[in-house]
Amino acid sequence: MASAKRRKTFPYLDFVNGLEQDEVLANLKGDYINFKEARRPNCLSLNVEPFRVCTFLNILKEEIAMGLLEEIQDMEFMFKENDLLSLHQTIDLNDVKTPLISAVREFIYTKVKTAIEGITSAKFNNTVDMHGIKFMQHDNLLCHSDCLNTRHTAFILYLVPKTWSSESGGTLDLFKSNKEGLPTEIIKSLCPQFNSFSWFEVSDRSWHQVSEVLEDDIRWSISGWFHAEDAPVVRPKSEELTLFLTPPTDSDMDLLKSWISLRYLNVEISSEVQEKFQENSEVSLSEFLNPEKYSALCAELSITEWSNIGPRNKKNYQVCRKPTQIVAEFIDLIKTDAFAVLLSHLTGLPLSVNYDDPDCNDFSNEPFGMMSSEVSRWEHGSYSLLCDQEVMNLPDRLHIFYHSEVNEMYDVDAGGYISFISHSDEEPLLVIPPQSNTLSLVFAKTDEFGFTKFINSKMQKPFYCVSAQYVARTPNEEHIPSERSESSENE
Repeated sequence: MASAKRRKTFPYLDFVNGLEQDEVLANLKGDYINFKEARRPNCLSLNVEPFRVCTFLNILKEEIAMGLLEEIQDMEFMFKENDLLSLHQTIDLNDVKTPLISAVREFIYTKVKTAIEGITSAKFNNTVDMHGIKFMQHDNLLCHSDCLNTRHTAFILYLVPKTWSSESGGTLDLFKSNKEGLPTEIIKSLCPQFNSFSWFEVSDRSWHQVSEVLEDDIRWSISGWFHAEDAPVVRPKSEELTLFLTPPTDSDMDLLKSWISLRYLNVEISSEVQEKFQENSEVSLSEFLNPEKYSALCAELSITEWSNIGPRNKKNYQVCRKPTQIVAEFIDLIKTDAFAVLLSHLTGLPLSVNYDDPDCNDFSNEPFGMMSSEVSRWEHGSYSLLCDQEVMNLPDRLHIFYHSEVNEMYDVDAGGYISFISHSDEEPLLVIPPQSNTLSLVFAKTDEFGFTKFINSKMQKPFYCVSAQYVARTPNEEHIPSERSESSENE
């Protein structure tokens, strides 16, 4: 009688680096509870500031780790990109049946899980997330805490090349928190090591990021979370916005004419711009300032004092605190009624009582004016995230963005572009690349928000942006800009 065909099995794995010894785990537990840093060569390390991160070194036999890497490399990865991240990810490894992925998954779900429960006194449930992750050159994951639903402990099994160093990028950066629990600055960066397993308990202060990969190599890893019913739940705060609108200031047309290119003060050209804006809900106007004012503005922006702005889970760029004379004059200009009238003619939105379009004669009594303005400096490492604008009652509004000093060889792959999305769409509604001496006008509805994409090391020099938001009086229905078309042209 023929023997039954044996089902293919995967190898049984156990700790091989000293963690199989009860005494080692007991000592680690004592250090962990007492927030005491620990080092055991070729076995483990424990960092306790700004929060506890433990790493099991050489967690697998080397031939197992190398074979696991080969199986991960053979998988299909999906590119994921949004305001927070750029990376490549596999399907959930719970659904993968290859021998070594199955063996390591079982090892993590049993031996590793039990060891971490013993160290932390946590009681994990049966839910474990696990994905293959690769960060290629310029990929990154910005500041976040990992607090979500029942996540309790995050983990990363590093499969990076053995030559990986801090100069390669891709470090696990840990942020210090202020009194409000918000991330302020990086105080420790942990460099990935091949065949090491790092983990930390998730909390409302476990702020961390994966820094940009700087070299032409791949940061391979397996990452995921252990879950528990008593995991910390951090509910995002919904910020109620109280609108403080600044009415336009008085001015004469001479000031406007001294700054703005005369072509945009031409009635025929402004009508053409308005038609495009009404069709696409956005338009970009090149050579917006006259050459003399543009040169003067650029010269003073380069010597202006700048201050970093955060917190890092929302934004990281610089703002002008003490504008110089020309910079202050430009800021004052965009607050004037003359400029509001110009914007009204360019968009069809009634931003001034002096906008004399005869078709716009039925308005509500809602307030109108400028919501906010800002002069900012953007360089490698700068970004803004959508969570900076999670407010419940933002009105429909007009955004303006004026960029200067952008490298002529600017590449959109360097980041720094402004992207608008809505809650109802996964894909961006609009992407605005920075262009020197160009004013971009964007009409955003109440559920549409913008962010500036992380600027990576491809960016060779900083650039500047003067931005503002305006709320118009509610016009007749026909003057509300239409849905955006697939593409729009730069004037």
